[in-house]
Amino acid sequence: MAWRRFAAAAVLSGLAASAPAVAGQREEGDADGGEPSVWRNATELSMVRTQGNAETQTFGFKNTLRGRWPATRLRIRVDGVRARTAGDRILVVAPGLRFPPGARPERFATRAGRDGGAPDVEQYFVEGRLERTLGDGFYWKAGTSWDRNHDAGIRNRYVTFGGVGTVWADGADGGGASFSTSYGFSYTVRRESDPDPSKDDRFGGLRIDNTYHQRLQETVELDSDATVNFNLLAAGDYSINVTNAVGVALGEHLSLRVSLQHLYEHAPALDDAAVFARVVLLDPDGTPGSGDELFETVADGGAAISFGRGQLRKGRAGRRPADRAGDQLLSSALFDLGPRFPATPAGPAGPGAPR
Repeated sequence: MAWRRFAAAAVLSGLAASAPAVAGQREEGDADGGEPSVWRNATELSMVRTQGNAETQTFGFKNTLRGRWPATRLRIRVDGVRARTAGDRILVVAPGLRFPPGARPERFATRAGRDGGAPDVEQYFVEGRLERTLGDGFYWKAGTSWDRNHDAGIRNRYVTFGGVGTVWADGADGGGASFSTSYGFSYTVRRESDPDPSKDDRFGGLRIDNTYHQRLQETVELDSDATVNFNLLAAGDYSINVTNAVGVALGEHLSLRVSLQHLYEHAPALDDAAVFARVVLLDPDGTPGSGDELFETVADGGAAISFGRGQLRKGRAGRRPADRAGDQLLSSALFDLGPRFPATPAGPAGPGAPR
């Protein structure tokens, strides 16, 4: 299913590449030194719909607005992904059929239908961050974010963060690699779909960010972002968000972009689950109906008995609870309002300004 979704998205993006694009770039004087400031906006869209034996619908949106001044950088990011798969195909008995309780009609008419479906993936993310250069290869950063992840059981999560960073490579010539690492503290407020008394709803944390960018050719770019957020109150409560992307320019303001996002929660949220037992009937005296019969649970076979509802950590069946929250492979057309693949200049801020 994941591969079919990716293939369809790639085809859709190729068709979108032929549509006209609107581009623009604004430059205005900086309030401090009169140097020009540059605003750049990039929008990614993807939509896939399949019909047949399986009906799926996937929509993805991402918009990144960047502002750059001699020593200051601003980034505002909004993205969301929603995928829905229709329920299994079923046969529904036509209305109007009458039969006595306990009986089962031998002949009856049916019609095709589907049981109720539910969103497979529903994720939204909003973040704003401000960076300012401190000196050669150093900068400070502050920001805040909100996210929701239906599949991971996160209803609302707010994170405020701040810290300092080091630029290991600045890619000032426009053709090299840019790589920076920031480290600092964070404060998280989260609300999960199923409250977990063993986890903190509010906590201070340690946050580490890595950002990598490289232009391989005139029309090819690589991007990688990784964020790790640790709960200082519980060593086993941390999350990892890694996104890798490659973009290929199709025109001055339009490119094809494929991205892979990996989300990991070491302490996943709780999930409701049915509790079943497989049992066999024991009759010690061999006389049916004598009243000494007992059920004994077994690993395989027997009959299934419902024991109600319970809770378990989100994750794949057969794997430990600390499992990944999910991978997302998306292909989208990138509508880039700004110059195509601009170089990352050192500028008056000095070498080492991060992207």
